[in-house]
Amino acid sequence: NGGKNCVGALSESASCGTNPCPVNGNYGNWGAWSRCTKTCGSGTQKRNRACNNPAPKYGGKACVGKSSETRFCNTKRCPVNGGWSAFGNYGPCNNKCGGGIQKKMRYCSNPTPKYGGKGCPGLNTMIRTCNLHKCPVDGGYSSWGAFSRCSKSCGGGTRSRTRSCTNPTPKYGGRSCSRLGASRETQRCGTGACPIPWSGYKTARVCEHHTMHPNCGSGGRVYIHSATYGRKSRSYCGNIFWYSTNCRSGSSHHHVVARCNNRQSCSVTATNSIFGDPCWGTVKYLEVT
Repeated sequence: NGGKNCVGALSESASCGTNPCPVNGNYGNWGAWSRCTKTCGSGTQKRNRACNNPAPKYGGKACVGKSSETRFCNTKRCPVNGGWSAFGNYGPCNNKCGGGIQKKMRYCSNPTPKYGGKGCPGLNTMIRTCNLHKCPVDGGYSSWGAFSRCSKSCGGGTRSRTRSCTNPTPKYGGRSCSRLGASRETQRCGTGACPIPWSGYKTARVCEHHTMHPNCGSGGRVYIHSATYGRKSRSYCGNIFWYSTNCRSGSSHHHVVARCNNRQSCSVTATNSIFGDPCWGTVKYLEVT
């Protein structure tokens, strides 16, 4: 209808909703694990994350989930170092005398080392000396000494010899030598008949190739004082063959004593086969006193 057009803008805008939008929180990356609370025997370690990626703003929601987590660590068993038990009693001495040793023991069992633990330090044995007193020394005899002179030269005497308990001498409670026998030994000696006084001697003679029979009768014993086979006088066993009157057999006395001494009777023949021939070609005789 011929009217004027409207003056001004057909629409008008006005700002609204100018408040910031809510920002929901989100966790950032996990941090490093903390040090384990134990080096063995099962400890724990922890790590954290921050709610900053982004942080919640303008009424946005907080981060969903935990901000930290924990896990077990070093779960292997801890080493157990060994510990000593108490020492036991001393055992018996290994020697009864003269010095020995005895031992007492302890054991690495309190506790026993485990899982790579260290053994017990020091020694498991304690030693001490014992029975230090001297050992008994039993006595032993020396060799026998020489026999003493016979107490009688005839008619029955004795002689003795001794030995001493010095090989070794008993010491420190050792046994004496009496267990080994006597220290003195006695023997009979001089058992031959004693010669009768000189006035009781008798002289007998037999010519060569004849036999003499000395006899002292019941209870008596022959004792030869002297004996000569040969010739020292022309008065006996007369014969034209006496070229020497100064000859005698050196074995005369020995042979007659061997056959007659200490006997009641005996027989001796005057012959060269017994006494030898001290003077060849001369008739000899045996003279015995």
